Amino acid sequence: FFFRYERHFVYWRHLSHGDVGIVTILHERMHQLSRFQDDFGSL
Repeated sequence: FFFRYERHFVYWRHLSHGDVGIVTILHERMHQLSRFQDDFGSL
């Protein structure tokens, strides 16, 4: 999941114990898909 805050995208997911974990925070100018795959891997 993700949400946008000003000029940033915050990607997050639910962790196994019910908490929310931040995966990565990206500025809108960064190549989002490439950076997300580097940080998060393929699901």
